[in-house]
Amino acid sequence: MKSYFIILIALALTSGLYAQKNEKELTRKEKRELKKKEDAKLSEAMAKVLSLAIDSQLWVLEANTLSNKYGRSVPVNSNLNFIAIEKDEAFIQLGSNSGLGPNGVGGVSVRAKINKYEVKRNEKKGNYYIHIYTSSAIGSWDIRIDSNKDGTIASATVQGNTSTRVNYQGTIVPVGQSRVYKGTPVI
Repeated sequence: MKSYFIILIALALTSGLYAQKNEKELTRKEKRELKKKEDAKLSEAMAKVLSLAIDSQLWVLEANTLSNKYGRSVPVNSNLNFIAIEKDEAFIQLGSNSGLGPNGVGGVSVRAKINKYEVKRNEKKGNYYIHIYTSSAIGSWDIRIDSNKDGTIASATVQGNTSTRVNYQGTIVPVGQSRVYKGTPVI
């Protein structure tokens, strides 16, 4: 499965290399049109990979920004702040570069069992709406995710049993392409 994702991305990237040979002979307008076509092909390939990852429940939302229920946001390290879905298990993590915290990466990590996994797709625009309900040793979590068709713009709201709510903004990638570091989960 991992090699399938890598092959798709490699094919999308190499198709652009052949077009670069004749680039010196093109006008600016033709170069822009060529770039738009290449970007569209890459976006289409990424959309297929994302669709496969979401359907197989093997993906990670890597957050580059976190915000609270009041809208205050802070840029974060996407390797430490993420929501990972691996079949019937979710891994939710908040971390910082300080390394101080119960999970060893400056925050909190929770491993949870997925009780509900529902995906709705807007066929016209290709956007995804994903609703996940999980339960863990420290409570239940309601996760709601919105993503564009290729996963480059994604946002998630994670809400626990209390009124505590954290919003993640970042990108969705297949598990095999993810660069996240999992801390020690709360037992």
